[in-house]
Amino acid sequence: MTGRLRLRVSDSLLLILDRDVVTIVTPEYEPGIFFVHVELMEVHVAPKRDRWRVTIRTRGVSRPFQVLPFDVPADRIAAFEEFIAEARRAREASLAEG
Repeated sequence: MTGRLRLRVSDSLLLILDRDVVTIVTPEYEPGIFFVHVELMEVHVAPKRDRWRVTIRTRGVSRPFQVLPFDVPADRIAAFEEFIAEARRAREASLAEG
């Protein structure tokens, strides 16, 4: 991937993948902007009938990162899957660089 990948999940949630860092922008949680390195990011999905319930959190850090839960509406699921696939590729590339 070159450049940035942006995904507006909802009116109150924007995800941005810039190389190996995911930026999460939302007014729903303080301070409103979060940065997560792809090597530390965990994404958990619970499919529901009309949406996905998602939580993003970090792993392997001494101070736990706030878990960020949100819903992905049905019409954004395909775009979210593409975003996560690209984040996985970025993680693999980052790990390969050492």
